[in-house]
Amino acid sequence: MFKQLLGCRHLLSTKQEGVEIQTYVAIIACLLILIHTGRAPTKRTFEMICLSMSGWASLEELERHIAKIRSAEE
Repeated sequence: MFKQLLGCRHLLSTKQEGVEIQTYVAIIACLLILIHTGRAPTKRTFEMICLSMSGWASLEELERHIAKIRSAEE
């Protein structure tokens, strides 16, 4: 999951506490995506959130992506 979905190719720390923090943050991120979109996170959804947070995509683009996901469920 780290490598495929979240793009975490490397651990940020070699210490146990650092690995635990990175793991918990990844789980929380996936759960927040699930709660907001109503479905399991995909690589594209995570990518859109990252683009929005970094300023490369607007909030409207992110909202359109999420709306498209929700409408696909119905």
